[in-house]
Amino acid sequence: MENTGKAKAYSPSHITGFFEIRDNKNPVYKGSVGCGIVLEAGCVTDVSLDNRVRIVLNGMEEEARTTRYVVEHLVGKHGAVVSTDFEVPIECGFGASGAGALSTALALNELLALRMTLNKLAEVAHIAEVENSTGLGDVTAETYGGVVIRKKPGPPGIGIIDKIPQRKEKISCVVLGKKSTKAVLADDSMRRRINEAGRGAMKELMQKPTLETFMHASRQFSLRSEVISEKCRDAIEAVDAEGKVASAAMLGDTVFVIGDSDALREFGDVKESRISDSGARVITSRA
Repeated sequence: MENTGKAKAYSPSHITGFFEIRDNKNPVYKGSVGCGIVLEAGCVTDVSLDNRVRIVLNGMEEEARTTRYVVEHLVGKHGAVVSTDFEVPIECGFGASGAGALSTALALNELLALRMTLNKLAEVAHIAEVENSTGLGDVTAETYGGVVIRKKPGPPGIGIIDKIPQRKEKISCVVLGKKSTKAVLADDSMRRRINEAGRGAMKELMQKPTLETFMHASRQFSLRSEVISEKCRDAIEAVDAEGKVASAAMLGDTVFVIGDSDALREFGDVKESRISDSGARVITSRA
């Protein structure tokens, strides 16, 4: 197929502070409840038509099953080149696979004039995540922006969310390593601990839904669920010692804190981003 144009879309990233897994045989209703922070640092995806599906992440051609699902679902029998550049690391708890899938869906909708609504595009990206075990709730948060409380699982239009009002605070984080979401979600004992800790965290947050409560509930969740590494635990405790509250990005080997933290700098290169008050969007198109 001859290339007939290009389109481009952006998605913010998302750090989950705590969550509870909600299973369902129908992937539309499967997902998680919990709370997380959407960050301005995210990804930009360029799409163009081609003879076959090619997915390029940060300049390297990859299998990228979650994004590939979106392409095959929306493009059908044709092909496309999808090139995504990430401002956040992949497999480190930033919801990168969801952001890549969501921005791809928006860009393809623009390129192919599919006339699908944002909710329907997000639904395709959500199902792609669930089917490939790369995430459960990131797409929903990345669609809306802000500090998102996911009260009912599923994509926009099916899941129910609320938000904690915020002032686009700066978030500092340090990446300590990678973690496979698929491996964690396949561990039954881990799932039980996550769900028990997640229920407690949500109860705490809803009694006083503020950014400060979110950080405290997330910290408790990360420790009680036992899903974090010893290095993550050490970083959280070091931030505690300076009088601040840090937590781990779920599911990833990353520690984050509101504002600055001298203690966090002892554990590696600190990345910074503001909380995004808006979600994914088309940023340019050209016939």
